[in-house]
Amino acid sequence: MGLKSRAKNSAARPDAAGNTSVKAGDGEGTGFTMSEAPWQFRLLAQIRIPMLMFVVIPLSFLMWVFKISRGWLRMHLQRYFPSLYASKSTHADRVAKIVAQLKEWNADGRKKKLRTSRANWQSMSTRLMSNKQGCHLINVGHLNHILDYNPVEGTITVEPMVTFGEATEFLMPKGKCLECHIEMESITVGGASMGFGLETNSHRIGFFQETVVEYEIITPDAKVRKISAESDPELFYALPWSYGTIGFLSSVKCRIIKAKPFVHVTYIPTFSAKDLSSKMNEIASDKNAPDFLEATGYSKDKAVIQCARFADVSEASQKSSVNYINRFWKPFYYKWVETALDKGQFEEYIPVKHYYHRFTRSIFWELEDMIPFANHPLYRVLWGWMGAPEVSLLKLFQGPVIRKSSMYAHAVQESIIPLTILEEGISRFDEWYGIYPLLIFPVRVYDRKGLSGMIHPRKDLLLPGKNYGIWVDIGAYGVPRAIKQGRRWNAKKIVREMEDWTRHVGGWQALYTDVFCTERELEAMFDHSLLHKARKRLGCEKAFGSVYSKIRPEPGLLDLSDVLEKEMREAKEEAAKKMN
Repeated sequence: MGLKSRAKNSAARPDAAGNTSVKAGDGEGTGFTMSEAPWQFRLLAQIRIPMLMFVVIPLSFLMWVFKISRGWLRMHLQRYFPSLYASKSTHADRVAKIVAQLKEWNADGRKKKLRTSRANWQSMSTRLMSNKQGCHLINVGHLNHILDYNPVEGTITVEPMVTFGEATEFLMPKGKCLECHIEMESITVGGASMGFGLETNSHRIGFFQETVVEYEIITPDAKVRKISAESDPELFYALPWSYGTIGFLSSVKCRIIKAKPFVHVTYIPTFSAKDLSSKMNEIASDKNAPDFLEATGYSKDKAVIQCARFADVSEASQKSSVNYINRFWKPFYYKWVETALDKGQFEEYIPVKHYYHRFTRSIFWELEDMIPFANHPLYRVLWGWMGAPEVSLLKLFQGPVIRKSSMYAHAVQESIIPLTILEEGISRFDEWYGIYPLLIFPVRVYDRKGLSGMIHPRKDLLLPGKNYGIWVDIGAYGVPRAIKQGRRWNAKKIVREMEDWTRHVGGWQALYTDVFCTERELEAMFDHSLLHKARKRLGCEKAFGSVYSKIRPEPGLLDLSDVLEKEMREAKEEAAKKMN
């Protein structure tokens, strides 16, 4: 149910470039305070806790039961009745339904641009509405099967709507896991493939896209194409972060690895941003870096580094230090990690399945903003067994008015910056948001020159003698300090400052968040050259909108007229200089 600003005046209209413009005076110019929120927003704040506890969480639990039961049933039908039920053999039939829809669109003259028919509340982005008005919608929701498991090759092939939670349930009993196994169970493999995804082993692996072996997509000409780095390198590296602007993803083959039953975690407290930055840079760059590495910031100065390695547990001393962190009566993981600030450095063993999904119960640390007593032992025992509310249902129950206010009183922002300036990043996030805990995930970013795709790292930021550098994802999720203190918080000004700084230092913004930039600014942050080349070759420019059209805020939420006017003036001045 997050929180974000009030817009007082008239409805917005997107301009020719797709940028949203609203009348001035919608609360974004001078900032937002809770007292200015519309009555619907204030009412929801009053009834939010019972609504979550008695409606959203039970529905979320039923959704989880359905998904787990569906996966269990499919797995056993495939095992005992392979001739009657085989996801792999029926995959072609499911793809054929999409091909038929695209052939019909082509036959009708390609009058509208293409989008999936999936409702935007079902996605993991912050956006409630989908910007799909006036588009030709293609149904792809039936692509939710695990197709192939190949332990010899070390791969698994899945359809795009398979979630990481479902992948966990399928792989863990076999002693396997995805090479980059995203921690939120409801995120889909397709979303991580066409958007972005990273885990705490990304300092060694990179983004989720680095683990993909082959994509299968359906392009606007209704052709099914299998793409690998060998068969079509330009298209293969153009697909990550393309957000469905090249074709409809129908399957992904990605690498899996052997997973030991436990991870051995060491918690290292730090008491200054400088110390945290120094230690993280040292650990992440070490050739013997741990399998997993992250940090959680609890204030501008205090943080806890978590280093973990796959492990077996056989000795009595090891068994006595096993912590089943996801049992519903246990404290939330981030609260447990925080105890290292008082007790000092310590170690323990965590079951690998628990570790991979350690933030699901608390939605990282957002649940306590929604239900302040969610980590209380009584709540955990009586209610915790149902788990956390589904993010998709939280969005569905918002409604447009709440979404509009929420955008300016709540932050979900991530900046992926060079790890070497982590200290500066923490200082700026403290100034901009004042939200704690902070997520701190290091990630390896590769330079493939002309094949780097949307994420093209600057050469001066690579490690000496390497074709990669180490960046770090800093994530702020929650209510900004200023809002909690009853002061004004100017979301537009602050997020645009973050975006500008991120571009300047050679970083990138996570695009599932609320972006406050223009399309021109987005293309200055992300290298669209390979994507544009692929779209032109496959005839996608008139079939799909741009990446910006997919990730911009919904109409009526953001006034960028002042920025667009400035860009137009600068363009005219630049054109005049060239003529002279």
